[in-house]
Amino acid sequence: MRKLLVVSAVALGAAIPGASVAAAAGPQQSVTGTLITRPAQTLAPGTKVSGSKIFGQRVFVDATHGFALADTGQAEYPAATTDGGKTWKTDGPALHLDAAQAPLAVVDIGAAGRNTVFAYGTGQVIDTTGDGGKHWYRALFTQGIPVAVVKNPLGHLVAFVDGSSTTWQYVSKDGGKTWHLDKTQGGS
Repeated sequence: MRKLLVVSAVALGAAIPGASVAAAAGPQQSVTGTLITRPAQTLAPGTKVSGSKIFGQRVFVDATHGFALADTGQAEYPAATTDGGKTWKTDGPALHLDAAQAPLAVVDIGAAGRNTVFAYGTGQVIDTTGDGGKHWYRALFTQGIPVAVVKNPLGHLVAFVDGSSTTWQYVSKDGGKTWHLDKTQGGS
């Protein structure tokens, strides 16, 4: 089993793109994602990956189309299948580089259809695509850890962020590019 070290954004400061280190006591009112670009020496989107490199859950939106995370070359990638899981290909840039980016770690994946996919868990980010993997965005929650992401009945993404003494709810109406603190039940 893999061990992931979670380091706070405060400890890393400006080492995390988009991180603003503040001593705020309450939750962030909104979080804007930044486009994730492909780091040098990482796999290109569309690269075939071995099924043995797929870890965690596999999420299928129908009998043939599914998503998972792949751990290969010291990085985690979103992966997709169009043949029911027989073959997998990277579906975007590396989402997390081992050791170098502990607060950006993702271990859970979910989908709200063929085009909207999200990854989160153990780190301070939610990574999302709303266009089937062509563009991925990283939203950094400096005040807590995202513990769940779901699609609500209105089709919006709802994230639950653990702030240690309370859990905050954030809603994204644009496929994960921006998140707004929401105090309504279920995120309207």
